[in-house]
Parts: sequence; C-alpha cells; structure tokens
Amino acid sequence: MVETLEHLMKRAARSPLTARAALFKELLKSETYLLTVDEPLPDGEVRRVAAKDASFPVWADKDPELGGVWVPVFPARDRVREFVAARRLKTPKGKEFLWMGHMPGQVFSLAKGVRRFAGLRLYLDPATVVDIPWTEARALADGSLPEEAPLRRELPIERLVIPAGMRLSFGRLRAWEGEPEPRLLVMPEAGRFRPEDLRRLVRLPIGEGRHAWTPCRHFLQILRHLKALGLEGSERYVESMLASQLAFEMYGEAEALCEWLAARGHEAYAWLGLAAVYGRTGRLEDCAALCRRAVVKYPRERLFHVNGLRALIALGRRGEAARLAEAAVRLFPQDEALAGMSRDLAGAASRAA
Repeated sequence: MVETLEHLMKRAARSPLTARAALFKELLKSETYLLTVDEPLPDGEVRRVAAKDASFPVWADKDPELGGVWVPVFPARDRVREFVAARRLKTPKGKEFLWMGHMPGQVFSLAKGVRRFAGLRLYLDPATVVDIPWTEARALADGSLPEEAPLRRELPIERLVIPAGMRLSFGRLRAWEGEPEPRLLVMPEAGRFRPEDLRRLVRLPIGEGRHAWTPCRHFLQILRHLKALGLEGSERYVESMLASQLAFEMYGEAEALCEWLAARGHEAYAWLGLAAVYGRTGRLEDCAALCRRAVVKYPRERLFHVNGLRALIALGRRGEAARLAEAAVRLFPQDEALAGMSRDLAGAASRAA
C-alpha cells in the first residue's frame, strides 16, 4: 500500500542507519512512478513497453561534486506533481511533464539504462528523500534484498598519506559484528557528508595495527582536497579517484569521470575506465561497441582486446569473438590468456560444425 511505503520512507529518511529490509520488501511489491518530459499525450492512457536496458528520457539530478546521475522515484503519481511544483520546474516549448507508472520491481532494471546512473532517490517531499545507490538498485533489479548497511570496503589504493598538521576529527560508530568499537575519521577541510553516507564506509589504516572508517564519499573528498593542496601522491589523483570509484561500485560517478577525461584529451585512459564500468554493470553491448572502436584506434592496448572478447562471448557472439581473438593473438603472440581464449573459441566452432 502507498501509505505503508510512505511510512517506511519517512522512517528511513529520519534514521538513515536504521535497517531497511522492510522498505526494500515494500518497494518490490509497490507500483512506482518516474518523471519524464515529452510531447502532450492525447486523451486517455497511453501504454508503452520499454526494453530492460533501454535508454529513455527521465528527470534526474546530477551530483554537482561527482557527476553521477540520481533518478527520482515516487511512491504515487500525486508526488510527481508536488515535486514539479516544489522545484518550480519549467518545460521546453511544446513539451509537458508526464509521470510514468511502473509495475512492482520494474523501475530498478529500467533505471540502469540511464547514462552515468549512480542510483535512485526515493522522493516523498523535500524533507523526505532516501538514496538507493547502484549496489542496492542492482540487488532490487534481481528481485533480492540488498545487504544491510554499513557496506564496508578496504582501502582501494596502496596508501593514503595524510600530512602532519592536517586537522582530523574522530568519533564513534554503531558497533557491528567483528568490530566492537568502530571509529569514524573525517577531515573537516575536505568537505561535508550526510548521515546517509555512513551507509558506505572504507577502512583507513592509521598505524600500529589500528584503523578507522570514513564514508566512501568523504574518502573521495579527501583525495580531492589533497590534490588541491598539491601534496604527496596528488599527481596520481585521477588514477586514485577512478580506482576508488570502481572499488566502491560507484559506477555512475566513475562513468562521469571517464567522460570528463575523454573530453580533455585522455581518451585511451578514459575508454579503459569506461570498458571496466560497462563490463561490471552488465552493459555488454556498450562494452563490445567501445572495445571494437578502441582496438582499431589503440591496437597495442591489450585490455581493449580482452574486455571486448569477454563482452562478445557473454553476448553469445562467438563468431565475432573468434575473429577478434585471432587478430589479438597476432598482436600479442606471447599472451597466453588471449591464446587460450582463441583456442577455446576455435574449438567450440569446430565442435559446432
């Protein structure tokens, strides 16, 4: 029921660290609504069927700091109208705002067709907004319940050097199994985070076998702050930022960073990152198409061949994969991984014949 879903949204917004199993269960059995901009519809209801991974125009919020895209989802059609009124949104000439209704569970798979998709944002009113990041949206798309927070990650880079004299703040986090007294570390000058961000944490070693935790988002803010100061390791800022976003499964943010890099003359590196994003998020058609272009433009970059082969095999396009594998082996005759993939594809082709 809409009333139950709205109640659970209010509870989650009020207490971000509260268990959300009940909210997720209700979401999987509730109709949901999206906001789109389109030409006015004729009288009556219009039904359209969207493919699972189709891209479609949908209202979304771009994260001003990290560039990922958050898609508002509403528990009732009236909430869509209230959202438009609260933000005083205006449509382009000849267009109007429309709501799209979806049967229970459908919206989670459909939203993955949005470029730079960081997650869903359950919206009830300006004071009641609940984030469903990519990791949780993926689980819901599969019809399963996401793991309960906090989601914990290990340090995604070799080390994080915080120079002496930097102001740090420490606090305590709610204990969880295997961590009797978890400590929170933040660097106030690096930026602020919301209580919601405490649902995703990364472990920071602080010497002598000790460690503390910081929100994944705040870790990225720390990297940016150290880069701005020009301190040790800051020359590898981009590599550290992308590696961290991939490790944290912040794929919408990583995609935005790669597109930013490509526009600034770092195309090969950006394409490597995009291939990783597409492969990990199941956007195999995008991955295959990107790698097909990349092996022509950057033939000596081995990973484009590997990622392209994996995408084509997963898509069932084994004939195309076999041709790509043969070309890759000619370029990298000593590469046993590529040679093995080529042999497997050739063997499968001969058995099918």
